Amino acid sequence: MYQFCFQRGLREVWGYLWTSWYAPKRWKLWARSTSPFVSRLRTTMNVENFWKQLKHGFLHTHFRPRLDLLVWILITKVTPAYLVRAQVLDDGYRLGRAKPLTPFQKRFKAAWLALTKLSLSDDADRKYITSVAKWTCTCKANKFHACHLCKHLVQAVAPPPPSFWGQVVRQRTVPLYRHPLLVPKDEEPGQYFEPTDGNVTDGDDHAWSGDRTVLEGGRGWRDFDFSTISLLGKRDRSSVEDSDDARDEEEIQRAFFPSFDSPDSDDEEELDRNAEHLRNRADELMRAAEIMRAQADARNPIWMASVVRRDIGRDASLMVADIHRYESTGQKRDKTWGKKGNKEAIRRMANTMGYQILQ
Repeated sequence: MYQFCFQRGLREVWGYLWTSWYAPKRWKLWARSTSPFVSRLRTTMNVENFWKQLKHGFLHTHFRPRLDLLVWILITKVTPAYLVRAQVLDDGYRLGRAKPLTPFQKRFKAAWLALTKLSLSDDADRKYITSVAKWTCTCKANKFHACHLCKHLVQAVAPPPPSFWGQVVRQRTVPLYRHPLLVPKDEEPGQYFEPTDGNVTDGDDHAWSGDRTVLEGGRGWRDFDFSTISLLGKRDRSSVEDSDDARDEEEIQRAFFPSFDSPDSDDEEELDRNAEHLRNRADELMRAAEIMRAQADARNPIWMASVVRRDIGRDASLMVADIHRYESTGQKRDKTWGKKGNKEAIRRMANTMGYQILQ
């Protein structure tokens, strides 16, 4: 780029590129392919994917939802769903049980099996430098492959067992793949690496390397070091033999899952009081509606004039109108807190704040 600007006399362009992009302090912020300082998760594609899932999965029945409804959906619907998904993807989820492959592992497996069927005879007259330890090859295929694979690397190692596909993880630094079975055919399988060896900024740290020997012998999972792995999912209570183990497990679950704790009794009592109050008020309004209808049918002039003059039931009538307007998909949504100085907007806010459309 410097030669391009120099040959064409683009001094200002190179000045901009240097100060904004090519200076050492700027280079490490955007050149993710050569720098370990920026995680691959810090990209806009993850944000766009989140908005897509939020709109199509949780907000597909809501047109321009208000802020209070959106916050309620994020707290009660979106967050629990993402927590469950994160638990399933965690290394320690249901240790010892079969686990489905992640989308990346599925693509990796398909690409690996396809490359094993290719012939190496076409490259007999070419000399490529292949390093299984660093997982690099000087052929062009390895450089541009989506999973950083090539037929030379794949066929340089022994065919892996089925358990390999669920344990392989792509890293951000060389070697891109580290696994005991990723060794040349003439060598014995290596040792499991420590999960803490990775760089935090890579976004590739894993709590458990996949070494199942930690689950063998002794008292099973009770001997496992929970300081390096988060306990995800409820343990089988029937496997806990004594009260000390049950107490320890409950403390671990409470540390990782505050939602396991019992709800606040004061909040539950307040919800019960409010629900009972609304039921009683609903019965009273129904009785009032019957009285109004009966007196209107009897055409009682004195009583009707008094009720109309005092506008009895106006607040309930406005609430019904506001709820109907809120549920109508063709109406424009009001601001969450109403417009300052606009009594009608503030009233509609009060009547619809926290209201849920029950299907």
